Amino acid sequence: MSKKPSHIPLFPDAYLRDTTHLTTEEHGAYFLLLMAAWGNDDCTLPYDEKRLAALAKMPLLKWRKIAHIILEFWTIDNGRISQSRLLREFAYVQDKSKKAREAVQERWGRERTKGYGRNTDAIHLGGGGGGGGGSLSHPESNSLEGDGPFRIIDGGK
Repeated sequence: MSKKPSHIPLFPDAYLRDTTHLTTEEHGAYFLLLMAAWGNDDCTLPYDEKRLAALAKMPLLKWRKIAHIILEFWTIDNGRISQSRLLREFAYVQDKSKKAREAVQERWGRERTKGYGRNTDAIHLGGGGGGGGGSLSHPESNSLEGDGPFRIIDGGK
């Protein structure tokens, strides 16, 4: 799978509309689980009460008291839990990131064909007078004296 998204889209109106019945502690547990799932390659969590309690940063006995409320937001499948909105946002962000990477690669490809990327190892040694001076990789001169690209500059004379 591609690189994990670094940010999670949050829509406060939708979040609050769906979670108005939660206590402050339940909000915290739910939000911490969302963040933990977002950080996983598949955007899911193991369906393991000890692990979920640890991710929610609460003792197992406390987790057991609120787990049924929190898990209403999640789907359990093959020993993993997932949250449908989170998965949609995860897919959206990954797709957007992929398209941005492709656009950059396409732009760089166009620039190379136009010549912008040619001889990127060349270093301009000339001054502002338009005389130029060549590059360190200039094939015609290996001299450090004279008028070649590696001439010694003598105080601007």
